[in-house]
Amino acid sequence: MKTIKKSGEDYLEAIYNLSAINEKVHSVDIAKALSVTKPSTFKALQNLIEQGCIEKENYGTVTLTKKGKEIAKAVLKKHLAIRMLLIDVLKISPQEAETDACKIEHCIGAETTKKLFEFLKI
Repeated sequence: MKTIKKSGEDYLEAIYNLSAINEKVHSVDIAKALSVTKPSTFKALQNLIEQGCIEKENYGTVTLTKKGKEIAKAVLKKHLAIRMLLIDVLKISPQEAETDACKIEHCIGAETTKKLFEFLKI
């Protein structure tokens, strides 16, 4: 089984966020949220299905599996912690902090993440 890469994490996070707004998430919604093409989204979703992270009905809704939801929540928590650090501690603008948090969330390891959560008391 393949490991989930940065783009896969981005898709899971987007699906998680979209499902919080509307229970029915479609691939076109995901493509729009990530500013990617529909063919790219189709391929990414196929990979996530193979990895057991999502389920997708033909021409229907996309839902996270338990595994997919756990990964998405972990990525989102890390993203929000990094964003908080950048804004509250380093005084980075919210716009730049959001952009940088998206990049950084995929690069830091477990120990760094743990220490970040401890530092921020989350």
